[in-house]
Amino acid sequence: MLKQPNIVSFCSVMTAGIVLLSLPTRMNNQLKWMVAGVFLPFLGLAEAVDEKAESLQSIVVSKQELLRENQQLRRELQNYKIALLKNQAIATENALLRQQLGWRESLPWRLLPARVLVKDPTNWWRSLYINLGSDDGIIENSPVLSPSGLVGKIEQVESHRSLVRLVGDQHCKVAAMLAISPRQGKYESAHGTITPGAGTSLNPRLVDFHHLPVGTEPEPGAKVITSGLGGGYPRGIPVGHIIDSRSSASGLFAEARVRLAVDLNRLEMVWVKLPDQDVSATEEGM
Repeated sequence: MLKQPNIVSFCSVMTAGIVLLSLPTRMNNQLKWMVAGVFLPFLGLAEAVDEKAESLQSIVVSKQELLRENQQLRRELQNYKIALLKNQAIATENALLRQQLGWRESLPWRLLPARVLVKDPTNWWRSLYINLGSDDGIIENSPVLSPSGLVGKIEQVESHRSLVRLVGDQHCKVAAMLAISPRQGKYESAHGTITPGAGTSLNPRLVDFHHLPVGTEPEPGAKVITSGLGGGYPRGIPVGHIIDSRSSASGLFAEARVRLAVDLNRLEMVWVKLPDQDVSATEEGM
């Protein structure tokens, strides 16, 4: 059995419906507009709140994305700054090395500094390891230098280190020549090969200068430089200076003893000459 309040409510709703249906069209429309005027503002407010919530959510998401992008840009900027500092340091070291060696700035050489990791204290193997490898663009047979002159060549390359074979080793023969000097006269174009000498094992800085033209008698102290023949080393790198000279045992050539310009026992830093084909690309990227 229905309760009395429910019956009254039902009857009231039915009566209101009958009254609305029986009203003239004009009055019915006016009543609808009145009801709409009361409830529509609340409905509009609810929709506005929903729109504001969605807008606020999008703003929060956009801010998070901006923060992430900002952090990424900061990291990229730091990497660029580090790369710039590294390139500037390399350029400064190259300029210093050229100045110390007296090389012209116009020489298209790209020299990469490297730190000596391990070296043979006895010079029995005449080799050392540096902290650059294939990941740094190092390849086999690249010349290795110091501010004093020629050190040797790259013999083996790993990812992050390389083995350097030093001048005076039997596997590191160097095509050399007497440096042009007014005192040298007819000997100024004398070419030969730097090889291990009889006293190399006792004094690592002593090597032999073989296959010089017959009759060549260079003065003690005459400078010896790389000749550039054979493509192993660019011309003009200091190798050492003449100690004395003699005729070879066969009498077909002259030969001399040379004191190397570089003290191989005191090397801490060296410079590796990068391949010529990589010079332009590397310098454009600096």
